[in-house]
Amino acid sequence: MVDLGLNGIILRVKNNALGEAWDIPVLGKTLEGWAAAALNAQYTTVDASPVINLADKLKAAVDKTKPVTVALYCDTPLVNRKTVEVAVKQLVEQKLNMIKLPRGCVFKTEYLLEATEIFPQEPAGGGEFEAVTDCESLSRITDVIRRRILHYHAANGVRIPDFNNTHIDCDVVISKGAIIEPYNFLKGKTIIKSDAHVLPGNYIENCIIGRGARIDSSRLYDSLIGADTRVGPFAYIRPNTVVGCGCRIGDFVELKNCVIGDGCKVSHLSYVGDAELGKDCNVGCGVVFANYDGKNKYKSVIGSRVFIGSNANIVAPVKIADRSFIAAGSTITKEVPEQALAIARARQTLIPNWQGNMYAPPSGNTAPRAYSLVEFSDGIIDGAATTAQNAEARGDDNGDNGDRS
Repeated sequence: MVDLGLNGIILRVKNNALGEAWDIPVLGKTLEGWAAAALNAQYTTVDASPVINLADKLKAAVDKTKPVTVALYCDTPLVNRKTVEVAVKQLVEQKLNMIKLPRGCVFKTEYLLEATEIFPQEPAGGGEFEAVTDCESLSRITDVIRRRILHYHAANGVRIPDFNNTHIDCDVVISKGAIIEPYNFLKGKTIIKSDAHVLPGNYIENCIIGRGARIDSSRLYDSLIGADTRVGPFAYIRPNTVVGCGCRIGDFVELKNCVIGDGCKVSHLSYVGDAELGKDCNVGCGVVFANYDGKNKYKSVIGSRVFIGSNANIVAPVKIADRSFIAAGSTITKEVPEQALAIARARQTLIPNWQGNMYAPPSGNTAPRAYSLVEFSDGIIDGAATTAQNAEARGDDNGDNGDRS
């Protein structure tokens, strides 16, 4: 490990293709952050240019009490920490004043403070000192970093079947035994616990996925998913959501800023926002928690073992007590007491022989039509109906359509 007596300096550069290269994000860090990780020490930044003498800038940036100074370019994110350690060790053991790296320098701080001219810019290095100079090189270097991260997780017992199509940020923590299938993007401070199965096609950012959970083709942000819970396909878990253990969050379900108790089921086509659900609740298809009145948002509190029927509307703020039952199609605006049946919908009314449906006007005659079906020698069937047969089917006298002389 690099000794604590180390000055770290990151040289910031610009290029025509990417502009301020240091601030470009790559798999959880900026390019500057990746380069600084090789220093394993606190660092300062210095704006650099191939035609500017950096002596004065570097002198102003260093701590004179630290014997060694390492300066790396921000556009070389592949630099390995071990490479820097070897260079520092060589400088100290051989009592050198300076070691030039392909993109950067290792200085004896005392020598640096006495220098009058420093132009550390070198031609773009190769290997781990390859520089990000354009979009193509950025893509290539990003892929190298991505594979380093994947190799790290695989070496620690995470099953990743397809390295080519799996993207994991540097700060993601994955426990041994988890399965990460292709076409997944695990971002930010995400934690995946053991035996979790992340099926193809998810975007998970800043979430905790519990032991044995199963996530399928969904979007999850800033939330917690409990152990043995199933999410998806096509679920949308928005920030500040906590889903308990053994839950089922199904297809086309949206959760936002809510707490879902253990054992709950929200199986399909529902929106639960600004709500708290107890244990073992069932939320039917098409249920909407109406939490917003156009100006303010309100909370709904649902007890345990509550059944909410399909197409119900829960209009916040409202409380629904334990073991109550909300009938399908109801709009609930008032508190529902414990173990009550709540029905809040219009009574069905039937109007017979209604003539107002313009999409399906009355046919008048409901008798079946009779058709003359004549098969010709070439196999073609004539489907035209004769007037006489239609009249007979209607019951007209003599089949003459009422034309009497």
